[in-house]
Amino acid sequence: MIMSTLPFSRLLAAAAVTLGCGHTTTVRAEAVVVASSAPGYAQGQLVPDGQAVRLPDGANATLLFANGRLLRLRGPYDGVPGEGPDSASTGRATAARAGPGDDRFMQSDLGAARALGNPLDAALDRALALDPAISGTQCVKAGSTPLLRRPAEPGLDRLMLQDAGGNTGAPVGWSGGATVPWPQALPLADGADIRALRPDGSTLGTLHVRLVEEEGGAALAVGMASAGCTGQIGAAMAALRDATLPLDLSVSADRGAAAAYRPGEDIRLRIRTDRDAHLYCYLRNARAQLIPIFPAGAARSTRIAANAPLDLPGDRMPLPLRAGDGPGELEVRCIAASRNLDDEMPGRADAFRPLAEDAAVQLDRAVARLRDTEVASAQLFLKIR
Repeated sequence: MIMSTLPFSRLLAAAAVTLGCGHTTTVRAEAVVVASSAPGYAQGQLVPDGQAVRLPDGANATLLFANGRLLRLRGPYDGVPGEGPDSASTGRATAARAGPGDDRFMQSDLGAARALGNPLDAALDRALALDPAISGTQCVKAGSTPLLRRPAEPGLDRLMLQDAGGNTGAPVGWSGGATVPWPQALPLADGADIRALRPDGSTLGTLHVRLVEEEGGAALAVGMASAGCTGQIGAAMAALRDATLPLDLSVSADRGAAAAYRPGEDIRLRIRTDRDAHLYCYLRNARAQLIPIFPAGAARSTRIAANAPLDLPGDRMPLPLRAGDGPGELEVRCIAASRNLDDEMPGRADAFRPLAEDAAVQLDRAVARLRDTEVASAQLFLKIR
């Protein structure tokens, strides 16, 4: 089991590890988003050189730089991740609002990535196979012969590739394998548009080809993001994330972690994970009762999508959340997992009803017993005054 516990303190965690960055001699300070539970930062997105990164409290973003650094940032953060000569060698993150002794800055080594060999190269190799059924920009490593992926369309085992002018074409067929080499009869150039035609002449997809000069590793990943190959680099970063990073979960309130509510006021929560997960949330009221609030009923799905905000209350939990009748403290605890935990989480069928007195202990024990499951837990404390 891998557990990532994410307290809601003012914390920024930076982790650095060197991944393969090919044989290029130039070092670029652009970065690509590997994983994110922060608004505005999508997986595979390019972060240009010198651009500030802004993360709210509790959210995270992991960036891969062309020199091979894998940098994990924890909000609240507002600054430009250091990419000068010193930071490139030490993996240090510099923030615009950091001061002496600021304990939001911590550094550790993601040694698991090294133990896996080089998961980035493997992810990029898979992502660079062109899919003729997907229209849009796709990248090819310059000087290499790309692979062409077999379309998912049933019964389609051959097609014709044709340049935009219709002057040059080449047939392609699959005899049972998932990929075939790009045909030599149709050479590729940067910016070329290639149509994939079904046997009846109808268009399956149109590829806008970009040639990326970097030979491999992190520099290639950043080059693909810069070239606009969104689908390919997103898939590669998802594979890298799953191989090197723990599941991440963030929970925030509409007024921030330090704000207080008056008795009876509405409370709004926003929850994000950095990958698809199953979510379970509980509220501990001022009387220390534990109440399940998500999912909102036994028949409701626990599944949430990566980096897609879940608002409570909202479409998937229509009942309001309100501060209690008098001063006190509320606690929201959410647990995200890589698999369905319906048979293991207390109160799955008892949404919005206080559980037994020992429910909090049962919840802790249930999480501690999980095996072969990736889990992240987050707590949020709210004051009522």
